[in-house]
Amino acid sequence: MPVLVKLKKTREAKGLSQNELARKTGYSLQNIQKIEQGRAASITFDALGRFCEVLECQPGDILEWRPNNIDDKTGHSSNDEVLKTASEEVEGKSESPKSTKRQPHMIVIDANRGAA
Repeated sequence: MPVLVKLKKTREAKGLSQNELARKTGYSLQNIQKIEQGRAASITFDALGRFCEVLECQPGDILEWRPNNIDDKTGHSSNDEVLKTASEEVEGKSESPKSTKRQPHMIVIDANRGAA
């Protein structure tokens, strides 16, 4: 899932228990546990607003976006190979005649890479 809910981390940083958060937000303890364990399919803006109000934080403190294709071992996106292939083809360095079949439909720009 590309959006991670960091409710547990944010709640713990504020020194609240799951029971306290449940009581202050009006959500059940089971619902809080489900969200924190990543078993909730979605979270409403109302719930996000209540959590932010009680935890005195911003939505970005609770939600984090991560691409689906991050390699956990290297921390690099699997798009790196697509970018390498695409740049080689643009520069004329691709030696494989099959490489034209691998041309990406979209080039993803990685903000963490240095400018070319």
